[in-house]
Amino acid sequence: MSAGSSIRHSKQNVKLASDKNYSMKYRQLLLALLLVFALFLRAQQKTTDSSGFAHFDCGITQTKQKLDKKFFASTPPVELRVSNEKHTYTIFQFGKRKNKIYLYIRILADDICLKKEKNVDVFFKNGEIITLENEYPLNCNAFFARQLSRKELQKIKGNDIRLIKIYTYKKNYEMDISEVQNQDIHLYIDCLSAYKIKKSDEVRLKKKDRK
Repeated sequence: MSAGSSIRHSKQNVKLASDKNYSMKYRQLLLALLLVFALFLRAQQKTTDSSGFAHFDCGITQTKQKLDKKFFASTPPVELRVSNEKHTYTIFQFGKRKNKIYLYIRILADDICLKKEKNVDVFFKNGEIITLENEYPLNCNAFFARQLSRKELQKIKGNDIRLIKIYTYKKNYEMDISEVQNQDIHLYIDCLSAYKIKKSDEVRLKKKDRK
């Protein structure tokens, strides 16, 4: 094998290893968030949208489970009714790992593949629009995950959302956001921004104190 071929082969191996680690990281992210979703959905006999009343407590959940060797916390999900599809809901939820805040969205329907080029548009009542690209690999689990920048967080926190549109290969899913849901979204951003991730022994001690 020539020196040039050997170098190209080594680069290909490095790229494959990097892609594998990237995919594994986000598979762990998906599994972790699915567990969080399950905790909230299991507590409800039937999924309903959360537009009825605002929440005044943070309700942050942190378990001993780790994501990429780091502890993480999450807010309660905001349940959004899809306006252009009957009997379909979407989970809109924030999470925190280290000092970074993530947005997780999942359409509660089977075999929904998100488009790779354009994933989520957020329409604000003031007429502005921001586009959020999915950082989770292309998937048909209707799952969206993104680490929000400071600018994106400020935009969402400082403005009321009118509509969220998710682009998939099947159709575009639209969710109207109520005043109450906007209040919850703003509250959860504030709560998670101030929240300090606890170590496992602190979580265990907190659970014992509750008893």
